[in-house]
Formats: sequence, structure tokens, C-alpha cells
Amino acid sequence: MKVAVQAESGLTAKTGAPKPPAPRGQAAPHPNRMMLLRPRLPALPNIRKPNGSFRLVGLAIVIGILTGLMVAVVQQFVVFAQRAMLGFAAERRIALPDHASFLRIALALACSAFLVTLLSHLIARWKTKDPIDAVEANALNGGRMGWSDATGVVIPILASVCFGASVGIEAAVTQLGAVLASRLGRRLGRPRSDLRLLVAVGAAAAIAAAYRAPIAGMLYAYELLLGTFSRRTLAPIGLGAIAAVMTIWLLLGQARPFSLETGPGTSWSDYPLAVLIGVVAAFAGIAVMLLVSAIERLLKRFMKNEVLRRLSAALLLTALATRFPAVLGSGHAAIEHAVSGDIAGRHALGLLAAKGLASAASLGAGFRGGLFGASLMIGALLGQVMAWILAFIPGAPEWSPALCAVIGMASVGASVIGSPLAMIFLVLETTGDFDATIVVAIGALTASFLTDRLFGYSFATWRFQQRGLAIEGGHDVSRLEATAISEIIKPPKRAVMANGSLEEVRRALSTAGARGTAVYAVDGTFLGLIDPRLVEAIEAESADLPVVAAELVYESGPIVTPAASLAEVLDIFRSDDRATLAVVGFEDRNKIVGCIRARDAFALASSLLDAQRREDLGGGSWK
Repeated sequence: MKVAVQAESGLTAKTGAPKPPAPRGQAAPHPNRMMLLRPRLPALPNIRKPNGSFRLVGLAIVIGILTGLMVAVVQQFVVFAQRAMLGFAAERRIALPDHASFLRIALALACSAFLVTLLSHLIARWKTKDPIDAVEANALNGGRMGWSDATGVVIPILASVCFGASVGIEAAVTQLGAVLASRLGRRLGRPRSDLRLLVAVGAAAAIAAAYRAPIAGMLYAYELLLGTFSRRTLAPIGLGAIAAVMTIWLLLGQARPFSLETGPGTSWSDYPLAVLIGVVAAFAGIAVMLLVSAIERLLKRFMKNEVLRRLSAALLLTALATRFPAVLGSGHAAIEHAVSGDIAGRHALGLLAAKGLASAASLGAGFRGGLFGASLMIGALLGQVMAWILAFIPGAPEWSPALCAVIGMASVGASVIGSPLAMIFLVLETTGDFDATIVVAIGALTASFLTDRLFGYSFATWRFQQRGLAIEGGHDVSRLEATAISEIIKPPKRAVMANGSLEEVRRALSTAGARGTAVYAVDGTFLGLIDPRLVEAIEAESADLPVVAAELVYESGPIVTPAASLAEVLDIFRSDDRATLAVVGFEDRNKIVGCIRARDAFALASSLLDAQRREDLGGGSWK
């Protein structure tokens, strides 16, 4: 053992003398030759252990599969119900078959009026609060939704569209996907940021499955449900949308609701044409949204009974259907006919006016549904009408009516729905024509820009404004409203009596700073906080004015209790230029609980918003 140790240390085994050097040109032998023969590999990077991010992506795929299944069931149910009620599937036909009758259509719409009214009353009695949709849930409720929200939205929509009302089913399927995602996320204990993301996954999967367009579904979720894009959200939303499309392909085949052909390639003259159609589409979209509100106000003014309002709309729809049966249902079937040129000229103009009036009357009278499909149909008809009118201009280029139709479809959709990128990629995924998509993008972006500048709302946000909700999308604006002010309430730094002199007030302010100086009456009643601006104004005039502390408090302003939210406090500080707010008791307003400094409130808000931004961008941990 000793010899072995000596050999390893470079000494001879017998004498212990150093080994002789190796001959010139020959490398010195190394005692540990195996170490030299091993390749030196670079150090492996630190790979994160599988954590919640993998589970989140897996959950998104499950949500996509289940949502695709629900969309397939809803679409097939609507077709079956329309055939049973109307005598034909309005989602797939634009002409009335021989065995159908207008009397049957009128009876079906009348039954729908009674049914929707009954369901609305039952839901209102069962659920005290109105059902919230996915956009409202992500903006105000942190992505928290319940099955009652699904029931309160989906069943009235099905009761409307299955009987022929001129509304779409997209609102129903997106609600189902969003509620499913929210419930699964809450069951698994996902945090607030993940719940909002999962609600977006459900909505993206629903739109993707409904139109067999995964990219359009993804962009719909980003533009309306999240309001922002981040690398963290890309995999869950994208894979959820793709899973939904693959599921519905397996169940119903790869046929889309409509197949669009744009005709020959584009030319330079198509670019100014897209701008022109985008401008007209913006005004058309705004007109439809305003018409819905105008009809709603008009009917409520002259008809107090809900059933009568819906029956009047049913009568109008029946009258319009006698000339244009395509106004019934969402209008998917008419989109393909409009793009292909089967609906053109005066017929397209008449159907355009009829569909706009029918959809506005349906929603204004109280039938439930959305304008997603209707806006696409209105846009396709608008493009055909534009191509027809422009053909009369002497010397005008020969524009493709099909291209005009798809430009109009995306442009009106961008104006009404508020999702221009989703509309652009819906056309790309439907037509497969990249050159046409560039022209379509010009029209859609023009319409979106003008609608935002001239009107300021999409249809969803416009309805929110009418309900008194200041929501402009799915941005999380409720975190400040859900934050209590207890952690920033501090006791006043100094206190003076009501008859305290100006000199006493000066000494108190010099040490209190922004922490506040409270003024009390002789009996201990809280009178208010000293307003430093009044003290400065008096000192600027004369230091010998006979004033007391009670005359130097803030004028009567907003009352803040410990139950106030951070958002309410911030609104007060923004509207009232004061450095400190007094927080008084719930029952006894003459008793002070503490003070809130403006800088503390804004610092807390800033930290909350920074945390939210990190979560949205993936800076936080995925648990």
C-alpha cells in the first residue's frame, strides 16, 4: 500500500528518489492516464424541474378538448332544433324550402319570445346578480365564473337562435368554454393570474372550434380576454385552441362553416379599395351598434312588457324573412354565398339592410345572442354592395367582388367585435390566400382605427358602458378594487386641540409632515386634519392673524371608512389635491381610525400593478 502511494506521488518504489525526466520529444507519463483520456464536457445548464407550468399547459389541452366537444354538440343541436322549429336549418340555408312556411316561422319566433322571457325571469329569481361573461369576469372578477353564469347566458341564447332569432351562437360557446376553464382552475386551486389565463384558453378554444381557425381563436383571446400578449400565455392558449380544432375535426370533419375563395391575385388598385371599404365598414359597424341601443330605448319607451317587445321583434323578423329568409339565425350560410357572388347587386343591398335591422331588432327587443356571425355576414354583403356600386364608376379598375366581400367581412367584424387581428387571421385560415390577407388587413385595421377614434367601443364594451361598467376589455382592473386599505392606515402623527394657536399648529406640522395632524374638540370629538395649504396661505399674509386650529382643517370632503377599497382612495386623491385622508369609524363618523397618505396609496397601487404585470408577462413563478 505504501509503494502504491509513493508511485502515485511521483517517487521510485525502491529508493523514494524522484523519477528521471522523460526523454526530449516524449511527453512525460502521467500517473493518471485515464483522467487525460476523458473528454471535458461543458457544464450542463440548470434545467428547471417540472413544475406548475407543465400542469397548466396540460390543463389547457384538456380544456381545449372538452370545449371542442361542447362546440360540436351545440352546433349540431342548433341545426336539429332549427329544423324542428322552423322546418329548415337557418344556419345552413339562405332560401326557404318548399315544406317550410312563414306561419311556422312566426309561431316559432313567438314561442321564442315567451320562452326567453320565462327563462329570464326564472334565472333572475334563481340568481340575484346578472350572469357575467368571460370579458367581464377577467376584468372585474379575476377569472372567477360559475355554472350559474353559463346557465344564465347559454340557455336564453339557445332559446333565441334555435327558434330563428337573428343572433349568433358564438357568445354561448365562448361562455361554455370560459366557465369550464374557470371551474377547473378553481377546483385545482390555481392562482388569480392562472384563472384569467384559463378563461382566455376556454374562449380561444370555443372560437377556434366554431370556425376551425386556431390562430383566430388565439388572437381573439389576446385582444378581448387578456388585453396583452406574453410568452408565458402562448403555449396554453395556442395548444388549447389547436386541441379544440382537432377535436371537432374528429367529430364533425374538417369542413368549415363557410369556404371562401377570393378569386384572382391582388393588384395595386386593391390597396386604396381596402382603405375605402374599411372606412365604410367602420361607419356601418357603428351604425349597427347604435341601432341596437336605439331600438332598445324605443321599445322600452312604448312597450313596458318584455313579452310584447319580443313579440314585436318576432313580427318584424317574420316580415323580413318573407323577402330575405337569410336574416334568420346567425347568417353563416349567407357569408359563403355573398363571397362567391350568388348574392350580389340589389339583392345584396336589400339583404344587407334587412340583416342589420333584424339583428338590431332581435338584440334590442331582448332576444339573447351576439353579433359575431351577424357582423361577418353584414361585412360580406357590404363588400359585395361596394363592388357593385364601384363598377358604375367610369374608368375604375376591375375589382374582384369576392375580394371586396372578404375585406368587408373582416372590416365590419373588426369594428363590431373589436378584434382586428382575429378577423385578419380568420380570413387567412379560411381562404389560405396570403396576398388577399394583406389587403384584408388594411381594411380591418382602418375600420378598427376609425371605430376607436369616432366611437370608442366595440359592441361588447358598448353594452358594458350602458350597464354602467367602465370596462374596455379583459384587462384586470379589479385588483385595486379588491385590495383593502388596512395596511396603509396609520395613526396621525400629531394632534392639537380645537382652540390651539397658530404657533401650536406650526410646531405640529413641522414634525407631523404628511402623516397628518388631527384636531380634536374639548369632548374628544374628531374635527378633521390640518390643511397645510391654509397654514401656508395665512403665513404668507400675516403671522399674527387670530386663528385657531379648528379653522385650519380640510373642508368637508369624501368620507373614508376602513371598508373602502384602494381604488376608491386613489380616485379621491386624483380628484382632490390633498396629501392625507382621514379614515373614520363605520358607525361613529366623529371618531378617527387613522390616516392614509397619498404617497402610501400610490406606492401600494404601483406594487400591485407591477406584480400583475410580472404575472402577465411570466416573470412570476407558475405554481
